[in-house]
Amino acid sequence: MDAGLTGRVVLVTGAGGGAGPTFGQRFAEEGALVAVHYRRNAARAEAVVAAIRAAGGRASTFRADLGDPSAVDRMVAEIAADLGPPAVAVNNTSTYRTEALAEISDDSWVTVVDDILGATFRVSRAVAPGMAAGGFGRIVNLASRSGAVGVARAAHYAAAKAGIAGLTRSLAKELGPAGILVNAVAPTTIVTERDGVPSVPPERQLTMARHVPIGRLATPDDIARVVVWLGSGYNTFVNGEVVTVSGGART
Repeated sequence: MDAGLTGRVVLVTGAGGGAGPTFGQRFAEEGALVAVHYRRNAARAEAVVAAIRAAGGRASTFRADLGDPSAVDRMVAEIAADLGPPAVAVNNTSTYRTEALAEISDDSWVTVVDDILGATFRVSRAVAPGMAAGGFGRIVNLASRSGAVGVARAAHYAAAKAGIAGLTRSLAKELGPAGILVNAVAPTTIVTERDGVPSVPPERQLTMARHVPIGRLATPDDIARVVVWLGSGYNTFVNGEVVTVSGGART
């Protein structure tokens, strides 16, 4: 089957880190033109683009502070001029801080919530008109299992991720008539690597995997497979859903 992504433009925010590079690479493998967003680390974003191009795909980097509405609008316009208007947007930016309730300042609360929920809202608002004009749109938001079950010492993060679920369902109802399907993926812990160092130490992985029925933590590719499916032409009727990708874990 054809995923319906050949020649379509896919914007992946926060594409330089975490699972973002894998998202971009998997979309490129389906023939998509990938807009790799970053805010600070241009080198990491360029490395993602280089990997996509080396595999025969097409991608470009785009810088924007997603806390600035004008910067978001400018980025979407630049993508449209370079690659074409985004037909798919993967809202992947996130900020995680370990802070007890008494330690969370107002500034920290605003920063974490806005980096997750605010950025997702602004990007979705900016790409929706182009999707509607093109008659095809897929928005895939990165939620988290933490938003459903909560997490101690990270209330701002869990609250923002829970907000992603409400935003997703609301936008699905509003944008569905325009042919735009909006969904979210809620993974549990994803093990990524930076410079060969895993994001979760091996001994900690073993402890955490005991709570996962399939016996391991998620890889970026586990999540990317679901994200790409939701963002592709394979998905014709799934809208307003928050898909848990946890290996069966429920805590």
